Amino acid sequence: MRPQALPHAFQTTRWTLVERANGALDAEAAEALATLCDAYWYPIYAFIRRSGHSPHDAEDLTQGFFARLLEKDILAAADPAKGKLRTFLLTCVRNYLHNEHARASSERRGGPQLTSYDPKWAEERYAAEPVDDLTPDRLYQRRWALTVLEFTLQVLEQEHIADGKRELFSALRPCLGFTKEKVPDYAGIAARLGSSEGAVKTQVFRLRQRWREILFQQVSITLADPTSDEIKGELSELLGCV
Repeated sequence: MRPQALPHAFQTTRWTLVERANGALDAEAAEALATLCDAYWYPIYAFIRRSGHSPHDAEDLTQGFFARLLEKDILAAADPAKGKLRTFLLTCVRNYLHNEHARASSERRGGPQLTSYDPKWAEERYAAEPVDDLTPDRLYQRRWALTVLEFTLQVLEQEHIADGKRELFSALRPCLGFTKEKVPDYAGIAARLGSSEGAVKTQVFRLRQRWREILFQQVSITLADPTSDEIKGELSELLGCV
């Protein structure tokens, strides 16, 4: 599976979505779970792979995990007051792996397929993960943080496209970081846009400000009734994982 550029779906991936998925196998629960799966399948897959499972087994286990989330005995334990969404899902997948240890692969494969995987792409992505000192938990936290960043950048890009500013975003995108360029080439960007360096720096400042707003919003919807300080703390913790 290659993640789709659907930031609007990610925006609903919050505790209320978990609550929606907790119940009978109806259309609303299935849709809510599918949204969770689309947003967070790779952090879960990476955790399972780093825990020592083969690509084949990790694919089965990831599919099986999200299928099991439809069952009340898992989601009924969800309590937003006890922690963060990423912590809850990590606890769930740990328990699932423990319970599935003695289960045959054929039994797992008999469950519903909630998403279609591209095993080759998943393994290419996993092969690029750091291998030095990242434990399964640490890798999961890193991939969660990068998932948040990737989606917020998609939101920012789509906002610019909707405003007819695709070229502007493309030119300014390197200034947001997470690229090979360490120092923004303001002069080169200004020449590309037919603008001045001063104007470009102002646009970059506004772009970064808007990105911070989107990040703040996206982090807040994975917490339960968060305060401003809690959101800032979670954001700081996530960025520290990248």
